Parts: sequence; C-alpha cells; structure tokens
Amino acid sequence: MATDEELSEKLKEFLRSSDLSTTTTGAVRRYLEAEFGADLSHKKGFIREQVDLFLRTELNANGEEEAKEEEVGEDGFEDGKSGSDNGEEEEEEEEGEEEEEEEEQEPSENSARKKRRMNKSSNKEEKKRAGGGFTKLCSLSPDLQNFVGETTLARTEVVKRIWAYIKENDLQDPKNRKKIICDEKLKKLFNVNAIDMFQMNKALTKHIWPLEDGDSSYATGTSSKSKGTEKPQKIEKKSEGKKTGATGLMMPLQLSEELINFLGTGETSMARTDVVKRMWAYIKENDLQDPSDRRNIICDEKLKELLKVDSFLGFSMTKLLVPHFIKE
Repeated sequence: MATDEELSEKLKEFLRSSDLSTTTTGAVRRYLEAEFGADLSHKKGFIREQVDLFLRTELNANGEEEAKEEEVGEDGFEDGKSGSDNGEEEEEEEEGEEEEEEEEQEPSENSARKKRRMNKSSNKEEKKRAGGGFTKLCSLSPDLQNFVGETTLARTEVVKRIWAYIKENDLQDPKNRKKIICDEKLKKLFNVNAIDMFQMNKALTKHIWPLEDGDSSYATGTSSKSKGTEKPQKIEKKSEGKKTGATGLMMPLQLSEELINFLGTGETSMARTDVVKRMWAYIKENDLQDPSDRRNIICDEKLKELLKVDSFLGFSMTKLLVPHFIKE
C-alpha cells in the first residue's frame, strides 16, 4: 500500500501536468488508484486536502512575486511556489468537494483522464521546461479572440499579450503594481473596473478552452482542408456546452445573489477556491476566529445572513457555501 508521502508526490506530479480548469478531485483519485493499483476510496479526504494544499502553495503566490519585478506576470501564468506559509491557515481553509459533484462529472473526467494517459510520457519529459500543458494551443472565447486577434493561442502566450497591452497602455496602479486599472477594452473582457494579477489569472479561465484532439492542425495553420473553416464553430459549440458543467477545480461557478452581495466586487462568477480564499480574508480581517479554538468561526451579522448559522468549523465552509454556487 502506498504511503501518504508517495500519494502526495504522485498527486503533485499529476496536477502540474493537468489542465486545472477541468481536473477534479475525483479524477485525481482515480489516477492515483490506477498508478498504485489500489482502491483509495478511504483516502478521499486526504486527497481533497492535498489538492487544496497544492492549489494554495503552488498557484497562489504569483501576485506577491510579480509585484517585486515588473516583467514577472508574463511568465508566471500558472507557476508559483508558495502562496501560504501559515500551516494553521492551510488547515483552516480545507474545503472538501461534494461527493455528488464527483459522481456527476465522471464521464467528462474519464475522457480527460484518457487524453492525459495518452500524453503521459511526453508530459513527464516536457513538464519542467514546458510547464505541463500550459503551452498547448487552446481555443479562445469570442471576446478574447477580439482582444488578441487570434482564434487559438497557448495560455502562456495569451498572458504575454495581455501583459504587453497593460504595459503599453500603462494600466498598472502606480501605488500598487499588482493592481490593473482596466481601460474600456479590458473592461469588456473582464467585466470589472480593476483587477489584480491573481484575479486576472482566474478570469481568463473562462475565456480559454481546450481544443479537441483533432483540432491541433487547424490551430497551427498546417491544415488547408476546407473543414478547417468549420472548426471554430465546432469548438465554440462544445465549449459552450462545457460551461454548464463548471466542475473543475479552477472553473468559475455562477454565484447566488447573496454571495455576490457579500463579496461586494460585482463579480457574478468565480472559482470555488477563490471564493473560499476571500471568505477567509473576511474572517481574518474581522477577527471572527474563536480565540479558544481558532478552527471555530463566530459569525458576525453579515456571515449569519449568508450562511444561516451562528458559528461553524472552518473545514465545513465549503459545504455551507454549496447553496450559493448555482448550476446553470
């Protein structure tokens, strides 16, 4: 039987070479079961905890590091090393996914897992120098196509072009260079007046869609067949269908009116992980942790109105938020 350390290392290896907008904890568990040849149903809680820890420590540090030097951000779209060095916070922010969601998304996960297995050997060789799958060509939303002038681009290339635009138009806030002041063109893309580096990373997720296996020749311009002209419609139609699933770890979900009002940013959709991060920021800012047991959260009036409880344990926050994520 594999040790927790072995499971954790293999889990990180898998996530670093996966598309986090479509990967789920269920897919991670089934991958580990295949790798170690064992039933890991009893390890669901551990796997969820390790996925959450990976997302915080590997992905959430971009904003802090990018603020230190102006050129960072062009290269750091999905990379990062340490977004939280507070062990207590990591424990408090544990946010297990609902089991029913895991079952609902099995068909799409199976398909994604098959594609990953086919590319497993090449991913291992290219992972360090290519950043996993983030240099793959992706299909772009109509709004992003209008912004960059391309129908397909790699995620990293999208970010480079957006940062080039931001710097060319001097849109970084002089007082806080992590913050971007949106001009009309960026407002149309992100639907906000201002956005920070971390939020931009998340907001782009809904504009960058995976290409089908057979679409790479079209994306690179190597196919001159007439069917190439039909591809964009096909990709767009399939991508629109995927929006209704919204079950990936980083996939934006539709928010309830109550949650929109609570967050106060005007954003109507957000990744589950980002919502939880902002909830914890609110809790810490308002000192709502019980001094005698910091795992216990004492709700103020605003939290009571949202969650309908007087107090709760930190790890149960995700379950309390479930009614506020609307399935389209």
